[in-house]
Amino acid sequence: MLNDKLQTNFEQLRSILEPIVFCDLFEYPLTAYEIWKYTKKQLALEAVFILLQQLVVRGDIVSENNGFYFLKGREYILEMRQKRYNYSCAKLKIASRFSRLFALVPFVKTVAVANFIGDHNVREEGDIDLLIITASHRIWTSRLFCTGFAKILNRRPTSNRKKDRICLSFYISEDHLDVSDLANSQQIDYWYYYLRGLMPIYDKNNTFEKFLAANNIIHDNYEKHIIKSHPLLNWLELIAKKFQLKIMPPALKNAINNSEGVRISDSVLKFHLNDKRRYFSEKFNYKLNEVISKIN
Repeated sequence: MLNDKLQTNFEQLRSILEPIVFCDLFEYPLTAYEIWKYTKKQLALEAVFILLQQLVVRGDIVSENNGFYFLKGREYILEMRQKRYNYSCAKLKIASRFSRLFALVPFVKTVAVANFIGDHNVREEGDIDLLIITASHRIWTSRLFCTGFAKILNRRPTSNRKKDRICLSFYISEDHLDVSDLANSQQIDYWYYYLRGLMPIYDKNNTFEKFLAANNIIHDNYEKHIIKSHPLLNWLELIAKKFQLKIMPPALKNAINNSEGVRISDSVLKFHLNDKRRYFSEKFNYKLNEVISKIN
């Protein structure tokens, strides 16, 4: 009887298993609310809870402990979540201080902490990834000041020191809020969770809300904001671009148009030389198919 119910609700069941499997890749159990928040199908929270209970009763796919759900046999990640919560709180305090500094740059519209897959889920030894949204046609100027502040304060990550350093490797401007073009078909799953895991710590003029709307995370319309042209500011933007391209490390220059993780334009600056999105998407699909096969 239970298996019949699970087969009847197969699509709904898959939609709640997807976030459990994905976050398991990062050793992160989820609450029923968090699973509901990440589901791709529009389900009521009550429906998510009922399906979870059916899976728990079945016993060979999902387990539950103190309100957290995880794949069978992965109980140890409960302790991991608690440890990483404490790490994350400390890193958020650092990120918040820098966001106030970056807010002094008039063209910075939003600062969001990225790669918090799940919620408050980062490793102790890791750096702090930030997504910065800038005014249109001011992305290079904004990056010049933000990276300059971090450099002066000696808080940029290096190859042998990353813990609590500020990683400024992703900028977009207001004329590129829709970032769907940055993910290819092999990265869509990772991108889905990446966007929903962003945590804004500074926002001006509801820019982050417009960003979410542009990426269909909430249903709303948005207007592209085009900054008024000013000859002096345009000149500063051009100088900032030429200067940063001149001092850019050769590895980044060589990766332009040759790497999925590097994108350089006047509306997107993405410097992920070690881009693992494809890897995690492939790993996610393999694990999901393995889990789903137990139901069929």
